[in-house]
Amino acid sequence: MARILVLGVKVPFTHGGQEVLVGSLVKHLRARGHEADVIELPFNPLPKQNLVTAAAMWRSLDLSNFAGTPIDLVIATKFPSYYARHPKKSVWLVHQLRSIYDLYGGQYSDIGDDPRDEAMRRLLTDGDTMALSECAFRSAISKNVADRLKAFNGLHSKVLYPPLPQGNQYRNETSEPYILSVGRICRIKRLDLIINALPHIDAKLSLKVVGVADEPGAMEFFTNEINKHNLSSRVQFLGRVGDQELLDLYSRATGVFYAPFDEDYGYVTLEAMASGKPVITATDSGGTLEFVRDGENGRVVAPTPLAMAEAFNGLIRDPASAQKMGSMGRMLIEDAGMLSTGWDDVINGLLSPLARTQVDELTQVVGA
Repeated sequence: MARILVLGVKVPFTHGGQEVLVGSLVKHLRARGHEADVIELPFNPLPKQNLVTAAAMWRSLDLSNFAGTPIDLVIATKFPSYYARHPKKSVWLVHQLRSIYDLYGGQYSDIGDDPRDEAMRRLLTDGDTMALSECAFRSAISKNVADRLKAFNGLHSKVLYPPLPQGNQYRNETSEPYILSVGRICRIKRLDLIINALPHIDAKLSLKVVGVADEPGAMEFFTNEINKHNLSSRVQFLGRVGDQELLDLYSRATGVFYAPFDEDYGYVTLEAMASGKPVITATDSGGTLEFVRDGENGRVVAPTPLAMAEAFNGLIRDPASAQKMGSMGRMLIEDAGMLSTGWDDVINGLLSPLARTQVDELTQVVGA
């Protein structure tokens, strides 16, 4: 049995994939007899100068022991948790601070070419390379995240896909006339694509949105888009829902919209497939493209409202094809072991520094 700390980064009043991943990881560590707990520090990205402070706060933590009790291993997850100090550190990388990497200088980043911004960006990218180089085991939640780490920091990592949080509970029911969108309500998730597609989608289909806004002005922007097209009767914001209600919403959807820009991984894609529902995503949606195959288990279309509309109209015109795509998605999830069995590979990888410690100790004994 090992004493393990999982390092999480918490934005108050929000809940997303990272929180699900941390909670699931701790649960499965404990199920295997380990003493596991979570260390979280609050993260405030505004003003942007706070980013350096956040990294420094994590760097100040020496987690090798607490009150004289040694900690065998720490498992970091996302920026800036991997700055914490420990002689045995693993990382299961959810993502780095994308605004200084792939999003830098674009519409989804507030960090530009101002000399002060550039100095901060260089400080943090160099810090990332240092902190992540310290890890005895590096892994990423998707190929997309691993590719970014290699491209920007020159560091290799193993891809360990997170198994689905609800295990074998996902199910497929008779489809009802609604599109489901799940996720944080913010610009990069591009909810506006499906809202602006609705006027061109068969009027029998409505849109149900699960999630809460975590970006200033996001709800006002999307509400304005809805009012502009007189869509208030076809769009329903459900906020945050419980696990069972979410399973039910997935199970009865006609299809699931999930087309963020260059997504890291996207639980939504896999949860929709596990529920036997086709996923409509975009050609620039990143991690979703590791799973969605156009015309086979969903649709991959241009990131435009008209392309989204045509994809969903196709599900209505050909329900047999939609059902077949959903079945193929479910088969992919089962074959990949994401419903239950995938945790063994994840745990074994993240705990591998402990196994190497045992080998080193045995070698020393034999050598003596």
